[in-house]
Parts: sequence; C-alpha cells; structure tokens
Amino acid sequence: MPRDIIVGINIHNPGYTPYTNTLSRNLDDCAEMGMKIIRYNSASNDDETLKYVKYVADECHKRGMKILLCVDNGGWINRGDKTLEELEKYYEEYFEKISATLKDNIDIYQVFNETDVACMGGDILNITVPGNDGLEKGEYDCVRWDNAIYGMRGALRGLKKGYADACTSMNFCWWHIALIFAMYDAGCRWDVVGLDWYSDAEEVSSIDLILRAASRHIPDSDFMICETNQWMNFHHRWDEEKCAAIATRDVRNAMQAEWAPAFIQKLYDIDFPRFKGVIFYELLDEPGFERQAGKYNGESHFGFIECDERGENRVKKPVFETVKKKIKELGL
Repeated sequence: MPRDIIVGINIHNPGYTPYTNTLSRNLDDCAEMGMKIIRYNSASNDDETLKYVKYVADECHKRGMKILLCVDNGGWINRGDKTLEELEKYYEEYFEKISATLKDNIDIYQVFNETDVACMGGDILNITVPGNDGLEKGEYDCVRWDNAIYGMRGALRGLKKGYADACTSMNFCWWHIALIFAMYDAGCRWDVVGLDWYSDAEEVSSIDLILRAASRHIPDSDFMICETNQWMNFHHRWDEEKCAAIATRDVRNAMQAEWAPAFIQKLYDIDFPRFKGVIFYELLDEPGFERQAGKYNGESHFGFIECDERGENRVKKPVFETVKKKIKELGL
C-alpha cells in the first residue's frame, strides 16, 4: 500500500559558514531532489532573526516545501541562578514570542535539539554501549535532566500561547527513551516526536523497534526522523579497515549513495501509520570543521553537496542523484 511520508533535508542557519548567502541555491537544490520539508536551525528570538526566519519560510513555501524550525536554544543546560520554575517561565515567554511572530509561517516548531545527548554529557560515540543507551534515568546528569523537562514544558506551553495551532515537535537519539518518557509523564505533549537515527544505530538495532517502543508510552503523537545519514565519523565498533574506508572520499560517497535511498525504502515499507517522514542531515558539507580539527572529521562530509567553506564551488555527490531517483520512484 502506498505510503504518504515526507522526505526532507537540513540546511542549517545563517552564520553557519557554508550556508551564508547561498539560500536560494540551497533551496533550489533541495527542490530539484524532490525534498518536501526543510529543517532550519535558529537559536534566537530577536526581531531581526525572526524576520529572516520568515523570509526563509516564504522561500521554502514558494518552492512547495514545508519548513521545520529547530529552535536550538541551549540555555537550559546550565540555568545559572534560575529556579526550575523560573527556567520554565523563561522558555514559555521565549517561545511564545517566536510563535506569536511567525504563526503559520512555520509548519513544525521543534523545541531544542537532542536534549538527551546533552543530559548524557554529549557522548554520541558510545550511545550504543550498555550503560549509555539511555534506557534508565541513572544514565543522565540529574540536574540537566530536570532542566530539560522544565525547559521543554515551558517552551511547549509558550508555543501554544503564542499560536494555538502551532504544530510542535522535539527530537532525541538512539534508545534514549527514559528522558522523553519522563517529559511526557511531566505533561509535555508534542504533535510530532522526532528521532535522530544514523546508519551506525541501524547497524545494531532497527528503526521500527524504537518507533514501536516509543509509541507505546506516547500514544498521541506522530513520529518522524529529524536527522539521518550514513555515519561518517569513526566508530568504536569499527575495525581499521572500516575506518579507513569511511575516511576515503570515493568509498565514503559510494556508501552514502547506497545507504540513503535504501533507508528511504525501508521507511516507506514500515507498517506504522503514525510514522510521517524523514529529514536528512544535511545539504552541504562543512569543511570548516575539518580545517579546525586538523584531521579527518566525519561531520565535515555529511552533505549531499561538496563545497568550500563559503558554500561555493559546489559539486553534487552521488547521493544527490540516488535519493532524487528514489523519491521519484516512490512518488513521495
């Protein structure tokens, strides 16, 4: 039976060097692939920023694409001298201004980014190791755990106060369900629960398992993947041969070109009506990361398009065409 799922891609935000001054070209490339939703990151709610976000939203809509705005304001991590109640109130007011200003210009409002990872110390390389899988509260920093719950609850309340019809979402990684279950039990409600799930997670588990596990505790939300891609950072599970392969341009590109459309097909075939879509991370490479590190950095190569640090001298990778072909083949 044909599935009505949406496929999209992350284009990041102004000031993230390769994306600066290339918005129209970025969105045109997304539209060429057949992408139907753009994930755009912004951390500020000042008037000038919100004016630009509206411009980005308008440009997405002109091309027939929806926009998911990820408001990645991480002040909740260290709340300073705020009480938990003051933190909750702060985010209620912060997000109320955003939705009151943007209203239906934004199709989905995402609160924060990967609160679970921050509450586990930011360790993304060992998230599949027992004791780091996020299934138990004791694996998280207890202070950040409370901060995340109160911050999330305030933000969600603020979005609905500013615009009652706001479609709200969040995202988490791997099997880090203990925190989102605690959020749900504390009164947090989202229209869409997002999952960040890369190929390294798929190597040892399966996306349909986590979708069903999360849905049993959260019966009143849709689900989608907010970040995915062929994993290109070195992984503790990989032997030297696999690490060497992922650091080799042609091999890495070939793996990505094969994995991404195959994953779209898998998601299309899942018998889970509440699953609504997938967003790839990301459109452009980030060569600045590698320059700063002075060595191979996998996140520099997640893009579907190679480019320089200004987002220029663009070359479409093989994955660009294989994903484009899969979207067309499935009629998505």
